[in-house]
Amino acid sequence: MVQGKKMVFGLLIVVALATELANASSSVMPSMCSATEEASMPCVCCKKACWFGIAEMTTAYFGHMPGERSDAEAKFTLAMMHSCFKLECADSCPASL
Repeated sequence: MVQGKKMVFGLLIVVALATELANASSSVMPSMCSATEEASMPCVCCKKACWFGIAEMTTAYFGHMPGERSDAEAKFTLAMMHSCFKLECADSCPASL
């Protein structure tokens, strides 16, 4: 249980640092769409960026795909993705959040 709390705390620090970087740029998540797709489907593109960005960040943090060791990793990753959707995509798709 202590291991899990340390893992969550460490990842929260990583996310906090990424959030600080977000103040300097429009988004810390990778762009997953072309300019045309971004213009026509901004909500979908934002959610794709969150999905892949958080998956990449948590995979790098855990050293394996989230969920390989425990369900808690997968649940935590999904919660992070949901938070990203709310924080990063509020302007692109306010009605769906």
